[in-house]
Amino acid sequence: MRVLPCLFTVCDNRGERHKLRGWLAQLIVYYRTVGWQNGYDEEKILYATSLLRDDAGTWITPYAEERITPAWDNWAGFKGELQRQFGVIDAKGEARIRLKNMKQGKRSVTEYWNEFRLVASEAELDNSTGGELLLGGMIAELQNAWGASSEEYEHIETLAQWAIRKETKLATVKHIEGSPLTKNVQRETITPRNQDGTYRPSNNGNLNYGDPMELDATGKQPRFNISREEFQRRIQEQLCLKCAQPGHLARSCPKKEGHKPFNTQARSWQPAKKTAPWQTRPRIREIEVEQEPEQSGNNDCPQ
Repeated sequence: MRVLPCLFTVCDNRGERHKLRGWLAQLIVYYRTVGWQNGYDEEKILYATSLLRDDAGTWITPYAEERITPAWDNWAGFKGELQRQFGVIDAKGEARIRLKNMKQGKRSVTEYWNEFRLVASEAELDNSTGGELLLGGMIAELQNAWGASSEEYEHIETLAQWAIRKETKLATVKHIEGSPLTKNVQRETITPRNQDGTYRPSNNGNLNYGDPMELDATGKQPRFNISREEFQRRIQEQLCLKCAQPGHLARSCPKKEGHKPFNTQARSWQPAKKTAPWQTRPRIREIEVEQEPEQSGNNDCPQ
């Protein structure tokens, strides 16, 4: 038996149906590498048998022990028996089901297209059906771009190449929009607004400036001593902000404010006048108090 050169390693076969096709493809490439394209059936079978594990190893064991006579005598027969035992039963039907459920997700178009093309080779689809399934599995951004484009494809390969180029352009645009310079320009040009159309100041960092000032059609909001909810209700129902009645505005409200009652106990208060620093402050002069003379007798009296 000819010894195989160690150029690369073929994976073990564990009897998994969806991996048999890829495993056989690796064997074909390996046999071509060592010059076994034609003939060498016994060598091909022995090398493939040495790679069988788990369920596939259990299946080949009695044949390897010569307890059961194999039903094949060449490589084509051995490969056919492997496909009957561990291959996909309805390859065409299962391939079409996989294509309908296949989505691009977070993968690139290249990765998605490689898997799609592999499965589509078993499904035997025409270009129209294959193109619809390929486009249906792409992300919504590429689908919208294809709908807005005037390009047409005659082959599914053309659609795949268009999607790869388009994905590259979209990634470039996102990179430009995400640059610090673009973010600063957008921050300066875009005026933030609330859902009801009122102005909302931008939030710089983690600073909290409270609720925005709301403006009505007449200008700055006056103070009506009402709650925020009541103010919004009167605006929405087109009521007077002053008396909550329809048909007029607060500036033309017929209801007048009454005079406040005079508090007799209140004292007029005036703030103390402050002396400017350049003015001289008044000084307190000393007051001399005259003392009465001491009375020493009856004859001593003031003249």
